[in-house]
Amino acid sequence: VFDENDDRNDQQMVPVEEEEDDAQTDNQVVLHEDKKYYPTAEEVYGPDVETIVQEEDTQALSQPIIAPIKIKKFSHHVSQLPETSYNLEFMADLMDNTDLIRNVAIIGHLHHGKTSFVDCIVEQTHPEVYQKEGKSFRFTDTLYTEQERGVSIKSSPLTFVMQDLKSKSYLINLFDTPGHVNFSDEVTAAIRMCDGVVLFVDAAEGVMLNTERLLKHAIQEGLALTVCINKIDRLIMELKLPPQDAYYKLRHILDELNSLVTLYTDDTSRPILSPLVGNTYGNDFNANEFAKRLWGDIYFNHETRRFSRKPINVQSQRTFVEFILEPLYKLFAQVVGDVDTSLPSLLDELGIKLTRAEMKMNIRPLLRLICSRFLGDFNGFVDMCVEHIPSPKDNAEHKIRSTWTGPIESPLAQAMIKCDAEGPLVVHTSKQYTTQDASTFHVFGLVLSGTLYSKQTVKVLGESYSHLDEEDSRLLTVGRLWIYESRYSIEVNRVPAGNWVLIEGIDGPIVKTSTIVDPKCDQELYIFRPLKNKITMIAEPLEKGLAEDIENEVVQISWNRKKLGEFFQTKYDWDLLAARSIWAFGPDQSGPNILVDDTLPSEVDKNLLEPQPAPHLAREFMVKTRRRKGLSEDVSINKFFDDPMLLELAKQDVMLSYPL
Repeated sequence: VFDENDDRNDQQMVPVEEEEDDAQTDNQVVLHEDKKYYPTAEEVYGPDVETIVQEEDTQALSQPIIAPIKIKKFSHHVSQLPETSYNLEFMADLMDNTDLIRNVAIIGHLHHGKTSFVDCIVEQTHPEVYQKEGKSFRFTDTLYTEQERGVSIKSSPLTFVMQDLKSKSYLINLFDTPGHVNFSDEVTAAIRMCDGVVLFVDAAEGVMLNTERLLKHAIQEGLALTVCINKIDRLIMELKLPPQDAYYKLRHILDELNSLVTLYTDDTSRPILSPLVGNTYGNDFNANEFAKRLWGDIYFNHETRRFSRKPINVQSQRTFVEFILEPLYKLFAQVVGDVDTSLPSLLDELGIKLTRAEMKMNIRPLLRLICSRFLGDFNGFVDMCVEHIPSPKDNAEHKIRSTWTGPIESPLAQAMIKCDAEGPLVVHTSKQYTTQDASTFHVFGLVLSGTLYSKQTVKVLGESYSHLDEEDSRLLTVGRLWIYESRYSIEVNRVPAGNWVLIEGIDGPIVKTSTIVDPKCDQELYIFRPLKNKITMIAEPLEKGLAEDIENEVVQISWNRKKLGEFFQTKYDWDLLAARSIWAFGPDQSGPNILVDDTLPSEVDKNLLEPQPAPHLAREFMVKTRRRKGLSEDVSINKFFDDPMLLELAKQDVMLSYPL
């Protein structure tokens, strides 16, 4: 029980106690880490915002807490269409005239100047790109790895509008190919898209092993062959040959090339390689009207001012040496040796004008600039391509007969032979190019008939397609279409027959090559012959006792096929096909290794093989069966199964059981 006084006293006590608590709080010691200097994140951003605090030193100092979005790039590309010396609409108009189109592959040995030559054409037709890049930029080497290594890895196409010596414009499609032998597949894929080749040869190095191999490949494909003798300056600057010896060097290169052409073909209609014919290009000889007077054993009589085929006196020089090489040597000597005094007068005599800034350039760029202005544009190169490489229309019949697997009399084949832009659609693709971030592929091909439109539905036929087995085919919609220029692409809405095209959106089912047709085509569909470069070989142990029978000559490879087959069937239970397909014993006639052709006629077309001498094949078979790679002991007894490419062993020391 409380009285009123107690209640009053309690009410008076309460505020006194609160004041004491506040005083104690103000005087309380607070640690530094417990003090509140700033508002919390929730107070600043609100309760609906989640905030994450990243503590220090949990990541490297070079790594940001929130990294920016990065797009991986594997190749060089020009973001915007560069300025060109020709109108792009005019280039698109030329695509409709197949007579004004040339599809050319640039081939040659490693470091023989193919990419540098293409750079010179890019410099002539794309002045803005060259000014940005400056010195040698290897325009077609788009991959970063190509730029780092200084060697082309992929074949790269380019399309130019160029003029010949008569100032007539042509659409020149060039394929810059690698020169390294390891990338020969890129050359093969490029050649399939072309109607002729320009074989580049270094004037100093001459004909190399890969030069011979590429020349043979071009002849086997039946392509028109032209030659460009490149890097003639090396004869002057590096080898320091006198003009007369330089002439002999150039002549020897052409003689060697012509001997190789004679070796690899029996076609007497194929012209020789010579400036007189016009199928040889070099900065020193590119005009037909001068070649007849300046190449070969031609001499100039200064007294009568006439040309003759006999030397006037002992000191007479050939016209090529007198009028081409000696002025070139003089120009090089003036640029390298005496720039300030005698070079200006020589340039005035030649009609070459240089600014003061250009005269102060280093020797190599100055020499390059003077030679480019002295020798002029590439009209002679265009003239050679126009005269000696057929147009897509003129070469269509040969290309279809050599690569098309269907009947040549079919309406589809006849449309391709005519290179008819109004005919049924047929596109042959041989390469795929990645995008800049390598996320997808774009398909590169040649339109052989009809016209390909963007957003068009097409039927893509794979390498395994046949009219009896249509499983390897798909209906797809074409995306965008481009004229591919290696570092940039020109988008178009259609591409007629005879032209190269880069296609978007159909790369899914394509492994290497493909054939693209109109799905509405009611004819039997065939594909273009795939590139066959596969060799299969399997080894397995022989049956017990068979090696001893061979070594003891119980069975001999010289027996006829029937007797040899019966022996293996009856004694070792071989099947009839294997028993009658024994080609050779190795490493000699009584060696305990057997070479067997175990391929089926349906799998391998043996008619494609030509029985030619191949000593290296026989030698390889005998050596490989005698020793393991890197070891000296004998190989374990094996039975070999090989593709028919070793049929040529018939002419070697290893005897075969049946004649070819």
